[in-house]
Parts: sequence; C-alpha cells; structure tokens
Amino acid sequence: MRTFVCPRCGEWIEESHPDFPRCVFCGEQLTRCGFCRAFPGDGQPCPRAKGHPVVRSTTVLDCPSFVPRFVVQRRHPLLTSAGQWQVVASLVFTFSVLLVAFLSRPVPSRVLVTAMAPSQVVVGNTLEVRLLVRTQPLQPVRLRFDRRLLADFQLVGMNPLPIQVTQQGQFYEFVLPSEQDPQPVAIRLKSTRVGEYAMQVTVLTAPRRKAEWQTKVKVVHRTPTPRSPQGLAVIAMLSWR
Repeated sequence: MRTFVCPRCGEWIEESHPDFPRCVFCGEQLTRCGFCRAFPGDGQPCPRAKGHPVVRSTTVLDCPSFVPRFVVQRRHPLLTSAGQWQVVASLVFTFSVLLVAFLSRPVPSRVLVTAMAPSQVVVGNTLEVRLLVRTQPLQPVRLRFDRRLLADFQLVGMNPLPIQVTQQGQFYEFVLPSEQDPQPVAIRLKSTRVGEYAMQVTVLTAPRRKAEWQTKVKVVHRTPTPRSPQGLAVIAMLSWR
C-alpha cells in the first residue's frame, strides 16, 4: 500500500482512503499523467500506457502502469542474525516490563458510549449523530474528530455547546461540559460531497479513559422526482383506456 504526497499542498494520503485519487485537503487529482515518472511531456505519446496515447500533464488515465513521482518512501533495514536475536531479546524484555506495569496499574472507571447515525444521506442534507456517554459525574467530556472528515462535512451544530475547541495534530478536539450522567451529545453534520466515508469519534474523559465509535456513511445524489404526464400524454392515456 503506497502513501502519496500531494504536490499541491504537501499532505499525505493513503491509496486505501475513500476519496483517493483526490487529495482530501485541496482536491488535487493525484493520478494525473504529469505526476507519473514515465510522463514524456505535453503532446507526446506515453511509452508505458496501453496503446501509447498522446498525453498532457492534466490527462487522467486508468493506467495500471502509473508510478507516482511523489510518494513516501518506507525502507526497512536488513538485520544480521545476531542483530535479529538482539531485537527479539529486547522485545521480550520490553514486553515483560510493560506486562508487569499493566497488571500493577490501577484500573480506571470505564467510559461507555452508545451512538447511532444514519448509514446513508443525500448530498446537501444534514445528518445527526447521537451519543450517550456514561462516565464519572461532573467530568468534562472531550470529543475528537478527524479534521479530514470535516473537510467533506460541514459542522452545523453541537449540543451541548463546546466550551473549548482546539486542534490536536490531525484532530479537532471539542471540550463539552458535563451536565448529567449519562451525558447525551448531539452532533449535526451537513454533507457536501458524494462518496463513502469512515466516520470516527473518540470520547475522552481522562488520559486513561477513552472510547471510540466508528461507522461508515454513504453520501448519494438526490433521486429526481418523476414528472406526471401532461398535455397529449394524458389524452393518449384516456383514449387507450
């Protein structure tokens, strides 16, 4: 699985992302012929594409021979036998230390989350995600959203209203006041683009107390309403009867 680098905004995107081959941040088409290593130049026949068509930098082909010029390189060094044994011994020691620390740590109270959301929505319409969070009373609730999801959905409203909003790396974090237990939370999102999206919400009440909820939402086009017959069509139907 390759990780592409958008030449327009510099962001990374996996081939497995639902919006691929478009960049989720700027909308750039990442499989243009101009971004392929075999691109011969504007107006020249491609030596690798089937049929050797004449291509330009903006041409987009469903080409299995596409080799991106901008990709994240992941290299794994080869280890010797002695090095491999040292790595195994280090991993065993680290695992034993972590296991002892895990078994000796205090067990925090669990965060229980119940959620529901529609599996399909028409583009332009608003979907509502309802959460029910059970945790310690008077403990602030923090919600984390992937900021790439908010690039395709517009946040319309949230109840209760957040008292603080911050950006934590690839996430937006919303701090909500804890008014009751269990705490109901309603999130309203407006769909802006057709596609299938993986929606994930992380709920945190403390560094060791968190829960995740995820689902898939499909955004589809609106089905046109069939028009009723008019004029001569109505007369023809009456005559046929």
